Amino acid sequence: MNDSRDYAYYKEHAQDVKLDYITSSERNKNIMQKLRCYGDSEFTSLYILEEENNGDDDEFIVQQSDDLGWLGYFIGQNRRLEFLRLSCDPPPPIGLLEGICRNRSIQTLEVKNTITDTTFLHLTPFFDGNYNLTSFTLGCFEMGSDVCAQYFTMALIKCDFLKHLRFDGTEGGQFRDDTFNSIIRALHSQSHLERLTFDEHYIGGEGYAALSNTLRLGGMGKLKVLDLVYNDIDDEGFHSLVTGMRYCRNLVELNLTGNSQITVTGLRALSDFFQSESCRLEFLDFERMDISDEGAIILATGLMGYKSVKYLELSDNAIGDEGIEALVSGLTTAANTSLETLRLSMNPFTTAGVKSLSTLIQSERSCLEELDVGGVRNGDNEEVVVILASALTNNTSLKHLGLGNISEEGGMTFSRLLCDTSSMNNIYSSNHTLEFIGGYDREPIQRDEVLRYLMLNRNTKNLELTDRRLVPMCKILIHHPDLADMKPFYKWKLKFLPMIADWFYRASGYRDYFEESVDVFQRRELSAMYKFIRGVPMLVADGFWSQQLKLVRVKKRNFEEAEKKQLLALLAKKRKLEEEEMQVLDRLSG
Repeated sequence: MNDSRDYAYYKEHAQDVKLDYITSSERNKNIMQKLRCYGDSEFTSLYILEEENNGDDDEFIVQQSDDLGWLGYFIGQNRRLEFLRLSCDPPPPIGLLEGICRNRSIQTLEVKNTITDTTFLHLTPFFDGNYNLTSFTLGCFEMGSDVCAQYFTMALIKCDFLKHLRFDGTEGGQFRDDTFNSIIRALHSQSHLERLTFDEHYIGGEGYAALSNTLRLGGMGKLKVLDLVYNDIDDEGFHSLVTGMRYCRNLVELNLTGNSQITVTGLRALSDFFQSESCRLEFLDFERMDISDEGAIILATGLMGYKSVKYLELSDNAIGDEGIEALVSGLTTAANTSLETLRLSMNPFTTAGVKSLSTLIQSERSCLEELDVGGVRNGDNEEVVVILASALTNNTSLKHLGLGNISEEGGMTFSRLLCDTSSMNNIYSSNHTLEFIGGYDREPIQRDEVLRYLMLNRNTKNLELTDRRLVPMCKILIHHPDLADMKPFYKWKLKFLPMIADWFYRASGYRDYFEESVDVFQRRELSAMYKFIRGVPMLVADGFWSQQLKLVRVKKRNFEEAEKKQLLALLAKKRKLEEEEMQVLDRLSG
């Protein structure tokens, strides 16, 4: 590799250079060729790696005989490349960096290899005014010295079109606190930033104060997502951060996974933030924070008056029955009707906690679509399944239910929930909304008929609301091949005949669930129509004699009324004669 060559040299020899001479493998050669032919619209991603990852065609594995200067030149000339990752040792040569600087099609750049003090000095022209670059990730094993941090800060200031900025921290892969704080302060220039991530990058108290100050002064005014995964944030740092978030009116997602040093003191500041008018948070990821019952109660207090949260991740947080009960109470208040996802797996609550959750599922205001409760203590049993299945009987919102291992009996319970085959009416009243039942590890339930019903629910979810009745109709046709019992349908009389034809026509699109040929399915339709038509004469006869019975009863009623009137007239005449008799007797006695 010869870094002394300039751009003019590469441009002069670009058409003549033999790719076999500057690459170490056939795949690297093909990548060079695709980059050289900048009209290849399908080649949009490039990974420059030290060793093979997935073995994909876009992985350039750096070997001794690879000329990275030429690679940089072809990257610079390409106009189709959108994604580039640098993840190799030794540090990238100047020729490669200078070539990258000439590219203006790359939208996402990830620098994950060892860098030197001057790496970002050479990359600064790439950042300068580059409105196409919208996402940048820095995550290196060796970051370099404070000089490197200063050059990176300069490059960051020159690029104010970023939407996503990520810092991946690894052992030995972080700047010193005071140096990194200057980088955080430079974020004030990122007026278009929508997502900021610090992954295992221990910022320190002063760093969070600097970040809070940046948010407070209006820097990153468009920030929507703040990821702070495994950063060892303590209460002091978190309190500073919450203070800054009050000024961030577009922030909708907060990820605090793994920050177990935040205690109830820090959670109380967050709970108070929920009550403020400035809070817009919708997605909350608090996994593995050791929140416990006490912390859950504090969060529930804040959520009780907060109506915007849609996603709440609280898995692996040592939350027991008391904490679950408090959360359910907070989430079922009149104010909160927006929660769509609730994840509570790997928490030590018992069936008492599951019963509390059942009230959330049954709430008329609930719009919960996903519930994960895998790992319930003493709860991977029939009792938990029965509680949840009972709560889901009339539920029309929940689509995903995550549990632990489900027993054979539990599978039968869910089968009845999804399709109660005891009658056609019960099938129609079954649950036709659930699309997934399985473990918290995303492993679906292993029971064929349950999977069949879930798949039917899932594959018809895009139907218009008026067509959702097709789901129960398909289930009815699975278990009642030709609608043998027509009595429930006779109440619709002759109106039902076109309904039969329509049901079979629309259900034919899901014939795979019936596991039968087209001919067999058509014979079922004809059989159902024949049985209905055969019952029509009896239906007509029943109607005729019913009408005759009504006429006879009318005549009988009229006769009884006439007889009653005659009797009343005779009684009136008798009373008159008796009165005349009394008058005659009075005169005789006088």
